[in-house]
Amino acid sequence: MSSLVSLGIVCALGNNGQDVLSNCLRGGQFLSARQDLLPQRQVMVGAVNSPLPDMTDFPVEYQSRNNQLAFAAYQQIAEVIKKLNCAPHRLAVILGTSTSGIAEGEQALAQLDAEGRLPATYHYTTQEMHAPASFIASLSGATGPAYCISTACSSSAKALISARLLLDADMADVVITGGVDSLCKLTLNGFAALESVSAGVCQPFGKARDGINIGEGAALFVMQKGNNGIRLAGFGESADAYHISAPHPEGTGAYQAMHKALDMAGIVASSLGYLNLHGTGTPLNDEMESKAVNRLCSQVPCSSTKALTGHTLGAAGAIEAGICWLLMNQAEAWLPANQHNGLSDPTLAPINLLQSIIQVESLNYCLSNSFAFGGSNVALLLARE
Repeated sequence: MSSLVSLGIVCALGNNGQDVLSNCLRGGQFLSARQDLLPQRQVMVGAVNSPLPDMTDFPVEYQSRNNQLAFAAYQQIAEVIKKLNCAPHRLAVILGTSTSGIAEGEQALAQLDAEGRLPATYHYTTQEMHAPASFIASLSGATGPAYCISTACSSSAKALISARLLLDADMADVVITGGVDSLCKLTLNGFAALESVSAGVCQPFGKARDGINIGEGAALFVMQKGNNGIRLAGFGESADAYHISAPHPEGTGAYQAMHKALDMAGIVASSLGYLNLHGTGTPLNDEMESKAVNRLCSQVPCSSTKALTGHTLGAAGAIEAGICWLLMNQAEAWLPANQHNGLSDPTLAPINLLQSIIQVESLNYCLSNSFAFGGSNVALLLARE
């Protein structure tokens, strides 16, 4: 068993759990317009606009915005890590990311192009995929396993699974796990090349949906052995391998992942209190996910939170599991609305898409979906004892 005993989180909704939860339930506009990420085009993004920790005292290879975001999340769990007093070799760090420090690489290449030399402060390891795990391991003193998983938008959901498997295999007593990703031109231009970036604010499951908004952020859990409080009770993974960038149109792999998570937890779909949808706002994703959820159980209350946070890519699985964790820790159980322009798509398979926030009697089981390029599908099931 594995308990999620603490959470540090920062995203467009806020720089701590209380603000993230409050703003998620309140709804509204938390995305911001940027002119510097796509050529000759304004784009809406889920930027973290609150101040981030100063990094000047760290070695140059740790100085990246990605690590700033990770540090902001880590500061919220640092005292819990200290109190657990875990032996360093039994403390592990498993994170998901897809950008790492590539933004700093972009800046360095721009200077190389303009001046013929790289910045004196540039260090290649800043943008290597292992960088966030190495940084958090150095902060926490962890000498156990420390690595990053990079499977695009399912990265940090897979990191939570890997963390639980480490605990189950008795390779660690405590794992710092989650994900982090930061805004950069590489991802924005890549999705723009696929014609997948929304012209405005994304509309998950809306009739006018036209693409995604990219976001940034970090969510770090403290996971330890035991079954007290909220735990990762089940998970499911599947691989469609249907297309390099498009999901299986019938949501076959998405359904398999959700079904496996329910089976592992030993519950039926009707027991779910809330489902956080992957819900990117692209035509194909929302069509296939609605089919998969309808097949699983069309009555489960569900919503996408990506119109609030943006799609945080490698951090999305952890941030959205973090939102579920925050919802389950409420004194009174409220669920967030699916935010779009009010016009749902009647051609989609029927699901219980929340049009406004609702209060429920209890919230004991939450499912969170993450789907990635290449058909990498993950569903995480959180349970409260």
